[in-house]
Amino acid sequence: MFLLFPLPPISHSSLIPIDSSISKNSTMATKKVIEVKVDINCEKCKTAVMDAVTELQGVDKVALDVEKSILTVVGTMDPVCVAMRLKKIKQKPVIVTIGPPKPPEPKPQPKPEPNKIECKCKPLPPYCNSCEFVTVNTYDTGSGCTIV
Repeated sequence: MFLLFPLPPISHSSLIPIDSSISKNSTMATKKVIEVKVDINCEKCKTAVMDAVTELQGVDKVALDVEKSILTVVGTMDPVCVAMRLKKIKQKPVIVTIGPPKPPEPKPQPKPEPNKIECKCKPLPPYCNSCEFVTVNTYDTGSGCTIV
């Protein structure tokens, strides 16, 4: 059973005035760097993490260090929204640091390199056990198999 009560009329004098100094100096509008530890086991995990975070409003830059499993996000977004978005794709995010972005460092003039060194990094596998679950069932009648 619900009871409905009429609300008293609102006068314009009872409204709270908007302070214009809050809009530009608010902590929500300042840029910040968020470092989040995520589980990266394969290329599919990496792509899913990058796609999920880049869709958030206020994200300016995203970097992922696969060896350390650290996702770095720069922008005006809320850190809780970043963590919630990662949880939606079945990640277990751990926020490592939140802070202001570092000022850009002056870039030294690049020296020409005579030989290019090949990357000796081990590439990630195309999928991992937690991303790709495949089962093969055969029927007793011998009519074939079903891959789910």
